[in-house]
Amino acid sequence: MTLTYLFYWYYVLLTATTGGKVYATGDWRLPQSDDDYGNQVEARWVIAGTEARSSCYAWVQPEKGYHFVGFVDENNQPVSTGESLSEIRLWCVTDSAKQEDGIVSGNDFYPTTPQRFTAVFEPDIPEEIASPKVAVAPGNSMEMYTLFGRKITTPHRGQVIVRNKRKVMVK
Repeated sequence: MTLTYLFYWYYVLLTATTGGKVYATGDWRLPQSDDDYGNQVEARWVIAGTEARSSCYAWVQPEKGYHFVGFVDENNQPVSTGESLSEIRLWCVTDSAKQEDGIVSGNDFYPTTPQRFTAVFEPDIPEEIASPKVAVAPGNSMEMYTLFGRKITTPHRGQVIVRNKRKVMVK
């Protein structure tokens, strides 16, 4: 009696915005060094005997002065990545399947078009606040902004931006 398995083939392309790098794998191999991370990474994997849905494991590496916000799909919609940001699972669907007798025979069955995800990184201080292009004219009042760029109308404790410099308000 010969057992026949249905194999599902996946192909994912991850891209990082300015401020970070990504690493991904379909076989759950942890990144071995910083050299594994890149601005764009392809992941291909095959799953035997499961439905057409599987996940790709991804890791992100923000550059200094940036933080990871999340992943978006091809339509710029946020993608759920699970609870942990140290090891992210990106769920994928494939329509590429092949019945085999247990011997997987190469690259012929990967989808020709990858599923695309983008890792979004943002500066710790928004550029429009940190940039010297945004200047307060001499003689203007001491307008304050949150670290996210919203104008503060009622002074409060915490970190604020005043005249393009980060300040700590104690009262």
